[in-house]
Amino acid sequence: MRISRRLVPLILIASALVSFPAPAQQKNLDPALAPKMNNGKPWRIAYLETRPFVNYAATLVNMVRALKDMGWIDSIEGLPYVTNQLDTREMWNWLATNKKGPYLEFVADAYYTYEGLKGPEIKEAAKPIIKRLKETKDIDIIMAMGTDSGRTMAVDDHKVPVIVMSTSNAVQAGIIKSVEDPGKDHVWAHMDPYRYRRQIEIFHDIFKFKKLGIAYDDDKPGKSFAAVDDVEEAAKAKGFEIVREIVKQPQKYGENKEDFYRDLIAAHTRLAEKVDAVYFGLFIGIEPQRQPEVFAPLVAKKIPVFAQQAPLDVRYGALMSLARADFKGVGRFNAEAMVRILNGTSPRKIPQVFENSPNIMMNVEVAKAIGYKPRFEILLVADELVEKVEKPKPPDPAQPAPAPKKAGAK
Repeated sequence: MRISRRLVPLILIASALVSFPAPAQQKNLDPALAPKMNNGKPWRIAYLETRPFVNYAATLVNMVRALKDMGWIDSIEGLPYVTNQLDTREMWNWLATNKKGPYLEFVADAYYTYEGLKGPEIKEAAKPIIKRLKETKDIDIIMAMGTDSGRTMAVDDHKVPVIVMSTSNAVQAGIIKSVEDPGKDHVWAHMDPYRYRRQIEIFHDIFKFKKLGIAYDDDKPGKSFAAVDDVEEAAKAKGFEIVREIVKQPQKYGENKEDFYRDLIAAHTRLAEKVDAVYFGLFIGIEPQRQPEVFAPLVAKKIPVFAQQAPLDVRYGALMSLARADFKGVGRFNAEAMVRILNGTSPRKIPQVFENSPNIMMNVEVAKAIGYKPRFEILLVADELVEKVEKPKPPDPAQPAPAPKKAGAK
């Protein structure tokens, strides 16, 4: 397998392409970041997430750490977080009940989630949140984590500042107008506009595939989750063909998610006969433990799979991903945007772009299974080598099935 000489320079150069550089980790870098109260009271913060997700938890904890570094929080000793944690509720409860200074209040009853909800249910669950922002007016800023959260809060029905984080692409999802302009005075969204194209181009530099397979839901959110626009742009630039399979998002199958896995496995089985490589995007609600069977048809045909999301997809059977080394930089970036807003800067005037340094993650067991022997250059720049595919854990018969969630449950 021949590697492009451009691979290593591309990775090194990409790490320097930060449109809005992360500032040094120090307190009160400039007056716009200095902590201050809201007319003698703390600023009241709300939180909404689309569902439990490792990226949301990592983003939140690193924002909190950055707020502490800037003097907005006195101490975070004891904050409940471990690497690869999915849950944010426990962190929020801790922040709400452990007052850490006079500047910020993480409001106990202002934690919201769309976990387990589908399209119409999400719209209904958003209504009381928007009503609170518009009529009760006891929230000064809301953190919206994920595409559905951002889409439902970045609306003109209220004027409370919204900071949108951890979306696939806030422009493609219709959350903001453009990378440069959110289109609304009270909305700001973190953007890494070239993240997925960067992934695909590096994947192509390594494997020189002629046909790339993708499976995705053929609606606006599904295309955004799968980075279809980025795949198409990379295909034009690199000259490869795209082979498509349409599979609905898991929540569209209702209670019978097994139909989703059946359809996705069938799609991968068809792709395995037609393509040289597969780019695996995001399906909302897919369970990492089911990934080995999802990727099995591709591994059997020795098809390399590049996962958009890491690290879980790589741990559960994708060959590689271009992972984020950590969330420290993006956490600081988001925290700075928030405190600038609290200090009076219009969200619309704050830069939205922060690009993460690319770090290759590879599964060694999958590489052996498909007969891929990485060149020395790949091993040199790989930041994490996963030795084995994680095995699904059998369900614990002592644990009862979870009760169905009600719309808007906190």
